[in-house]
Amino acid sequence: MSNTRHHCTIPLRNTPRYRLTKLGEQMARLPIDPKIARILLAAKKHDCMAEILVIASALSIQDPRERPLEARDAAAKSHERFTDKQSDFLTYLNIWDSFQRERDKGLSNKQLVQWCRQYFLSHLRMREWRELHHQLTQTAIEMGLTTKEAAFRQPPTQEQLRPSESQDDQDLAAKLKQKQLDKKQHRAQIRAAKEAGYEQIHRALLTGLIANVGMKSPDGNDYTGARGSRFHLFPASALFKAKPKWVMAAELVETTRLYARDVAVIQPEWIEQEAPHLVRYHYFEPHWEQKRGEVVASERVTLYGLTVLPRRPVSYGKVAPKEAREIFIRSALVAQECDLKADFFVHNKKLIKEITELEHKSRKQDVLVDDEALFAFYHERLPDFYTANAVSDGLHPANPQQPAPSPVGEGWGEGKTVAAQTNFSATSASPLPQEREQSAAASTVSDDPKPKKQPASQKDRLKPLPLADIRTFEAWLKTAERDNPRLLFLSRDDLMQHAAAHITEEQFPKFWQTADGKFKLSYRFEPHHPLDGVTLTLPLTVLNRISPAALEWLVPGMIREKIQLQIKALPKQIRRICVPVPEFITQFLSQNPDRNAPILPQLAQAIAKTAGDIRILEQINQDEWAAFRLPEHCYFNLRIIDDGGQELAMGRDLIQIQQQLGKAAATTFRDNTQEFERDNVTAWDIGTLPESIKFARGKQQLTGYLGLQKEKDGRIALRLFDTSAAAEQAHRLGVIELMKLQLKEQVKDLNKGIQGFTQAAMLLKHINADTLRNNLTQAVCDRAFIGEDELPRNEKAFKEQIKRARSRLPVVKEALSRYLQETAAAYAELNSKLGKHPLTHLLRLRLQTLLAAGFASHTPWAQWPRLPIYLKAMTLRLEKYSSNPARDAAREADIQELEQMWQEKTDSLVKQGQPVSDGLAAFKWMIEELRVSLFAQELKTPHPVSVKRLLKEWENIS
Repeated sequence: MSNTRHHCTIPLRNTPRYRLTKLGEQMARLPIDPKIARILLAAKKHDCMAEILVIASALSIQDPRERPLEARDAAAKSHERFTDKQSDFLTYLNIWDSFQRERDKGLSNKQLVQWCRQYFLSHLRMREWRELHHQLTQTAIEMGLTTKEAAFRQPPTQEQLRPSESQDDQDLAAKLKQKQLDKKQHRAQIRAAKEAGYEQIHRALLTGLIANVGMKSPDGNDYTGARGSRFHLFPASALFKAKPKWVMAAELVETTRLYARDVAVIQPEWIEQEAPHLVRYHYFEPHWEQKRGEVVASERVTLYGLTVLPRRPVSYGKVAPKEAREIFIRSALVAQECDLKADFFVHNKKLIKEITELEHKSRKQDVLVDDEALFAFYHERLPDFYTANAVSDGLHPANPQQPAPSPVGEGWGEGKTVAAQTNFSATSASPLPQEREQSAAASTVSDDPKPKKQPASQKDRLKPLPLADIRTFEAWLKTAERDNPRLLFLSRDDLMQHAAAHITEEQFPKFWQTADGKFKLSYRFEPHHPLDGVTLTLPLTVLNRISPAALEWLVPGMIREKIQLQIKALPKQIRRICVPVPEFITQFLSQNPDRNAPILPQLAQAIAKTAGDIRILEQINQDEWAAFRLPEHCYFNLRIIDDGGQELAMGRDLIQIQQQLGKAAATTFRDNTQEFERDNVTAWDIGTLPESIKFARGKQQLTGYLGLQKEKDGRIALRLFDTSAAAEQAHRLGVIELMKLQLKEQVKDLNKGIQGFTQAAMLLKHINADTLRNNLTQAVCDRAFIGEDELPRNEKAFKEQIKRARSRLPVVKEALSRYLQETAAAYAELNSKLGKHPLTHLLRLRLQTLLAAGFASHTPWAQWPRLPIYLKAMTLRLEKYSSNPARDAAREADIQELEQMWQEKTDSLVKQGQPVSDGLAAFKWMIEELRVSLFAQELKTPHPVSVKRLLKEWENIS
């Protein structure tokens, strides 16, 4: 053998502790390197003795390949025919097989020498290799490691590609396709045969070369080996360019750097399976895993400091039973993170939930005992271990879905032992001497891959199992409850630190009651959580019918804290009036305030009454007071759901949610009320329409509002609306359209034109003439057909309304003609003076709003006579501007603030799909009158207006 190979000496001592094992005795009989001897013994186990004898003898001689300096490239090219891309060891097999095939051809010695020279092989070393192989084979046969028939490797026959039998009846294209499939299948068969033998051979090699394994460094091309060493692959290796993740080397040679020679790809799990006595196990992150139903830890496997397996889940009960039991109690029982169906668990869970709800309602975490008290309850009653007949009880069945807890050292891998069995969680220590001896004995007595189990005694069969998984716990519980069925049942006294008599259902109701029924309330005490406070679950159908003012009052048990915080937000001089605050709040609530109206105006009145000075109201800035943001739990958390209970939106701003889902709510409300609705109404044959109608929606009793509606296609339909305001607005337009069908001739004459229309259309040239004509027709119909009358809801009222419409129509038509001409004339005068004036841009924007394309139908009848006045006021403003531009700007700023408030409110209602109220619509025209008052006072207004008056009016509207 070459002196370059590693040697090992086995220390022999007289003490029994260091006696040779049976495996060691077998290795001592082989006159070769102990590593090679270990490989040969492993070859028997893996049934690859013929291959290993060839490789082992190759590793014991000098490399038979020659690489002369003058012909290095030619030698490398010749050697390529023997190369295996995954293993340099298999390259030796390929050389051996090729040489053997040539010998089998009956070549003379001279011809063999010539063949070796052709492929740059040393014939002398090939002969040495064959002689050493013969000696090792004879020794292996004598030792009973193999038989004479199985010891000598026969070169695999190179099977030729066999064409498919069905090719004769196929056309040329089909034959080509079939030929490709045959080639693919042939390659797959060859690959499968190679892969089957690859693992056997290299697992056997690994037993002797275990110290020469390495893992590729993530940030470089070198490898990390055992005990922190770092090496590179030898450039002549077939794996040099591929650089696989895990490799095994025949030897590590240090020249300019440490090189690994003769390397092969391996799988890291082979290391643990082939050298269980050398790997160490480290445990970390123990935790309860609900899906597996047991306490699990992550296990890391290392070999000489090299991480073989970074992480895998293992049952923690057998590693650290005490700690695993504690984790089980805290997670599975105290935290209730399991799906136990046991009576005690269901009872305890329900009781804890009830007491937790009391805490959420009172917003104080002082009712339910802490987790430590619950842990102590279970800790006192649960044993450390449960001893059972593991064979007969079948506590740990093999289940791939939920693997049974495996004791450390059992069932994790073939021939696996464990480095430590101590009760701790993070990292295992070195085994105790006695454990090491037992472990070594267990792993080296036999090389049989499946050693026979000895019959277990009855004592051995009764295994103490730690209470760290659901199955063991249920088995113990079944036994324990025979003696005491209520052993683990908690009582209210066990769970409550003090009584909670003040938390009544009257103070904290389970439901929110409205005219549409009752809706679920849920409570939670967890500051900064989205569900903190009280959550009201509302179906989408009633979203538009909820009053923001009613929601301000929360529930009786929470309103006192909210009012106290609102008082705290007031200036100090006003806050003093409310001292002592608790008594003031009691007095305020005892006066039965209107719970359907906003809190703050009523609270301000109560403060002024307490002070005995009504002027206090002027000192309270209600806008600033309302803008002050209280903690989130002082507002209802609204959860909007659909008919299937799925959440659509959640938040504490009702207006914002109504903007988001208002239109969808109105549509959903109608979708399920087909029994009340009708399409294509052409005459009043719909009977009497009640103003509201009650109907059932699942378990809910809802109220709807019937009305006619003009559809997008121009037809008239009977629809059910979710609010009375939306129904009234739609019904007005629907009735007008239905009356048009009954008054076809009159409407036809009306469409022909209004007196002075042509001249007005020329002056109002920014509006399309046809659009203006249709819009004027709609304005005349609205005034003549309905006006200020009550909308008809039955056939008799509808017919009477038609009679009134016939007589009104000429008068209304004549009046509108006059107003239109005056407006057009005023517009023309104003438009002629605009040009380069500083106010031109501002006033053009005003004109676009006041005289937009649909202004005729959008302008209330009462405002038609005022339209020319508004335009004249703009003309006068132009003339006065130069005398005091600053005053003009200041007045415009006041108006802009009012207009912005109105616009935001209007946009909000439109987004919700809700109609604009009469009061809000009238406020817009109050702003126009304010413009007249501020910029053209000489034109006068119908009633006194000022910024202060409008702000007061706005409070009543909003």
